[in-house]
Amino acid sequence: MIRIILHGLFGGAFVYAGSVKAWEPTAFLDDIRSFELIPDPYAGIVALFLPYLEIFAGLAVMLSLFRKGGLAVLVTCLILFLGAIMSAWFREIDIRCGCFGSQGDAASNYMELMARDLVLLAWGGWLLRLQFRHNPSAPPPP
Repeated sequence: MIRIILHGLFGGAFVYAGSVKAWEPTAFLDDIRSFELIPDPYAGIVALFLPYLEIFAGLAVMLSLFRKGGLAVLVTCLILFLGAIMSAWFREIDIRCGCFGSQGDAASNYMELMARDLVLLAWGGWLLRLQFRHNPSAPPPP
């Protein structure tokens, strides 16, 4: 029962985050551009694609439909998000993280963002590990 709740909350966080981004794609595009990592038109492609990836992967985790795949996608996304945040921090760029909706022109708190992503990464990694432990014939995650 607790696993179901933990999967639901984890997946639900990404369904919510993806939905907020999908609802305001131009605001999310501005947030992506603030990282100065992806040039146009690729930033636009990411702004249109990433929210739906998060929604579908989150639903997979919540509904136990391709749960391992959904968890693997979200854990990989979290690693990439954490890398992007750290890159911006090291380059001393004021970013607007669109993680859970646009913050307008407010600069992000890097420590808060990294702590949140690390907690989500640990949570997602633990859930993914549980999935592989649940199926002993499956190879362990890297």
